[in-house]
Amino acid sequence: MLQACSHNNLVRFYSCLKMTATASSISDAYNVEIVKRDVVLPAFHLEERLLSLSNLDLAIPPVSVHVFFCYNKPSDWTFESMISLLRNSLSSALVYYYVFAGELITNSAGEPELLCNNKGVEFTQAYSATALAQVGFYDPDRTVEGKLVPLLPNSSQGKGNPVFSVQVTEFSCGGIVVGCTFDHKIADAFSGNMFFTCWAKLSKNESIDSLIPSFTKSVLRPQDPPVLSDRVYVNQTPGGKCQQIEDPSLASRIYHLNAKNIEKIQACANEHGKKYSKLEAFCAYLWNLLVHLDSQEIKHYSIGIAVDGRPCLMKMGMPANYFGNVVAFAFAEAAADDIKNKPLSWSAKIIHEAIYTTARKEYFKSLIDLVERTKTTSVSHRITDGNPSSRPVVMVSSGLRFPLYGVDYGWGKPMFASYHFPKGSEGYYVMPFPSPVEDGSWIVYMHLPLYQLNFIGSYCSGILSPITKDHLDFVF
Repeated sequence: MLQACSHNNLVRFYSCLKMTATASSISDAYNVEIVKRDVVLPAFHLEERLLSLSNLDLAIPPVSVHVFFCYNKPSDWTFESMISLLRNSLSSALVYYYVFAGELITNSAGEPELLCNNKGVEFTQAYSATALAQVGFYDPDRTVEGKLVPLLPNSSQGKGNPVFSVQVTEFSCGGIVVGCTFDHKIADAFSGNMFFTCWAKLSKNESIDSLIPSFTKSVLRPQDPPVLSDRVYVNQTPGGKCQQIEDPSLASRIYHLNAKNIEKIQACANEHGKKYSKLEAFCAYLWNLLVHLDSQEIKHYSIGIAVDGRPCLMKMGMPANYFGNVVAFAFAEAAADDIKNKPLSWSAKIIHEAIYTTARKEYFKSLIDLVERTKTTSVSHRITDGNPSSRPVVMVSSGLRFPLYGVDYGWGKPMFASYHFPKGSEGYYVMPFPSPVEDGSWIVYMHLPLYQLNFIGSYCSGILSPITKDHLDFVF
């Protein structure tokens, strides 16, 4: 039915691919020229205020997140008119999402805080003398980073570091890319998508009543006395580095997973009668795949799945429009031999149980308490069980429910959109999104060691295929 259901062929690829993996041949031969760079301020000057970060914010590692939206050439718009609309609606959005116009500072206790001081958002205009359809999104390290998404600017006159920036790039074909970067400590993907949707609706003068953010953090206060669980987080080693078997070079790739293969993976996970979701089945498949690659030297393997805590914490009073980080990771752990040799349904069951255990208010409250207890030390997601032969965990964060293709500023929905982790980001991340063509297929972003990506590209070419313009909603 599917290669994942049979393990014999995977073993043959292990030794040769890990030793001979080479970089992708995707071309990055196009240039982007910066045309103008300035700052967009909130439409109204707001009173300066300090906003404390929650313990769930503090648990997020220091990483910036890129997100970019690609649009076909609009028929009735010029680039100048699009820029004007984007700037004006962004200025309006910053009145409600004033945190993005602020700076991250360090207080006297050494903890980060958000100074909401109306500093505004750096806004860059750029141009590329190529057609958008010629950009190879499969290798975003070479074709997106440093070209279509901005860096967070260094603070020049402010008290801290900016947390949000925007770049809009015009292509010779008339298509554009709206690229944004935000500090993950300020927002998770849910909050980011809430902002992007609000920005787009303001550009079309649509109602944003359900998108006005709340920054009330009372539900995220630690308990007294604290209730701790050793199944949530562990302290990092001195220096903040997570334990790793090796120090591989990390890279990013974007793949296409068609609807039929998603259904086959799910059917393989469900072959013993239990019904698992498509995401649970995909996580089991990915877990199985990577274990086969590493099992000759890794004896214990983990996988983490991001769990949104809003559904359970809303029962305790969290507003549905809460802005900030409300994410924990469900960790499935097992012996590599079991993952490799037992049916995919066995792995799916372990993953399902981990998600069920994590998606509870008790788990999130314990996580909040543990961060409170360990503020003076470096805290990281639980990535091993203390076994020196354990593999650092692969983190799967689903974007299947995020309305990326609803970010329509008035000239149509994006023909492609994706998140991207910049080079140097620590951690192994996999993020599936719906396909823009709305046929049930997925786009799968991966930030993994290069030898793993090359293994996936070679062994899974008929399942996870490199994304091309044929998978996207281009209009030529």
